[in-house]
Amino acid sequence: MVNWLAANYGSIAIWAGALCTFGIYTILYKENKFYRFFEHIFIGVYGGYGVYITWHNIILPKWWRPMTSEGLWWWIFAAVLGSMFYFMYSKKHAWISRVIFGLFMGFAAGGIFREFYEGYFPQIGSSMKPFSGSYSNILSVAVFYVVLLAAMSYFFFSFEHKHPAVKNTAAAGRWFLMIGFGAMFGATVMGRMTLFIGRLNFLINRWIPEVRAEAQSSLFWIIMPAVVLIVSTIGYFVFRKSQKLEA
Repeated sequence: MVNWLAANYGSIAIWAGALCTFGIYTILYKENKFYRFFEHIFIGVYGGYGVYITWHNIILPKWWRPMTSEGLWWWIFAAVLGSMFYFMYSKKHAWISRVIFGLFMGFAAGGIFREFYEGYFPQIGSSMKPFSGSYSNILSVAVFYVVLLAAMSYFFFSFEHKHPAVKNTAAAGRWFLMIGFGAMFGATVMGRMTLFIGRLNFLINRWIPEVRAEAQSSLFWIIMPAVVLIVSTIGYFVFRKSQKLEA
């Protein structure tokens, strides 16, 4: 059995990927137990993969090997600090976890402030563009300043927007922000479409050729009808149960 799995690992992986793809995209019909089943599989696999990556890329090279092979024995105290997180599950000793949570929140706040400074302050400086160069560049800079000042005026709440100039500028800034958010949403949709195209590419260029190759085997015509029958039977009972619950 082990040798058969090792010899057919590629085919098994392709079929598993296709089955999971079809199971996940059943959400396009409606919320169902097939989708939830494959969603839980994905979350479980992702969680296990995250544990592996954490051990292989962080704990093993940056903690275990320096402590055991390089003589940095004081790294053992990192395990003591890390174990303090698990006291959150104890009602009596939950205060111990609050100490380490507060410590890491302080470190995180400092790191976020540094990232904010390094990420946004250069943007503030680069926003000050000179009116120079060709006419098209000057026009582009002028449009940039109009959009920038209008968007900033929308968030200026030191006084009420009663004056027509301020009120109209803030309204224009709101429209510019809505256009920007719409573009961001469009980029998100395009990202989802990219994932969908990737799955279609997998099904067309890898799964369908695999089906054609397997169709030449007599064992395929025994296994496939059995799989279709099992999946159809499960789907039928799941559908009947959901219909009863809705009724």
